Amino acid sequence: MTARRAPVAALACASGPDWGRRWAAIWQAVRALSAPATMPETTPRPEMTLCLEFTLPLQRLPGPIRLWQGGAGVDRAVGLYALPDGSFRLVHGEIDLATPPDLCRAGETISLRYRTCARGRGDIADFVNHDRVQRYRLRAGLAHAARLDEMMPRDDGFLRACHVAAIAEFGLAPTDMPGLGTGALVATPHGPVAVETLRDGDEVMTVTGEVLPLRWIERRARLCLGRQAPVVLRAPYFGLEHDICVTPDTRVMRSGPSVEYIFGAERVLVRAGDMTSSPGAARDRRRPVRAFFHLMLDDHGCVSIDRCGVETALLADVVAAEDAGQACSLVLGDRTPCLPVLDRAGAQALVAASIKGRRSLT
Repeated sequence: MTARRAPVAALACASGPDWGRRWAAIWQAVRALSAPATMPETTPRPEMTLCLEFTLPLQRLPGPIRLWQGGAGVDRAVGLYALPDGSFRLVHGEIDLATPPDLCRAGETISLRYRTCARGRGDIADFVNHDRVQRYRLRAGLAHAARLDEMMPRDDGFLRACHVAAIAEFGLAPTDMPGLGTGALVATPHGPVAVETLRDGDEVMTVTGEVLPLRWIERRARLCLGRQAPVVLRAPYFGLEHDICVTPDTRVMRSGPSVEYIFGAERVLVRAGDMTSSPGAARDRRRPVRAFFHLMLDDHGCVSIDRCGVETALLADVVAAEDAGQACSLVLGDRTPCLPVLDRAGAQALVAASIKGRRSLT
């Protein structure tokens, strides 16, 4: 295994030391943002997570391509392969997992979150196709506690194949659901309150003026590089008086003449990740790791941040995101957004119409 670059100060998995968890290494475009300088020690960890993001070549693969290989012996190291039929093969010790064909086509970008759990409760191989918004998850079932050298790349060539790579020394929970970054001021009956100070049972105000209790709130770490980068919504757009940072899956309420004319609805919801071509929304890759807060109301709705409506998570969002969650039957209200949700094409049409409308006024 090749020597590592000089280590950068270790990154806590959130914006404060209270997490007590560490990222062993983070790379972007081959550059080490944080990495050990020498061969990592081989103490088994109860949980670990390997995060990779890569884009397949534009030409069809002539045969299997090895995208990642850990530095341990072949009997224990993590190996990831892309196959010509568009499937992936993940090998780690005694496990050998394969996805269905056509999960990825030439030129498309895929991310993998591979989580090991010695207790067998949270182990998962989670593949996401960001271009076709497809997801495929496999239970891993690794029989031994993983070591750091099993996930660290054997050499820097694999950092060129994967433009984003990170290894967390804990089980990284999924965050692909609505979430607010630290500092977002949520309206409550007692005035705006920073989201990080809210607790289960606290009352918040929706955009319709209702006062509802929080059924659930949880703070989770997120890798904020590549396609996983969060979105900054800038003031004064969207009715905001201050910038807020949200996960790409956060749905923001939009209204106005363009909404009514194009979609025939007074108000709609738009994913933040689908609005990044708008002047008021941009990906934020300045911090490789940060914390986000996921909220679920007793009755589903949009919380008010300044004059902006931001949808909270549905129970279906939370259940679908959980690695160890079991499929269950949910009532319609726990599966249905409070307003119509635009798909990516609809969101882009709305952004284009909004930009054109602003230009016509100048």
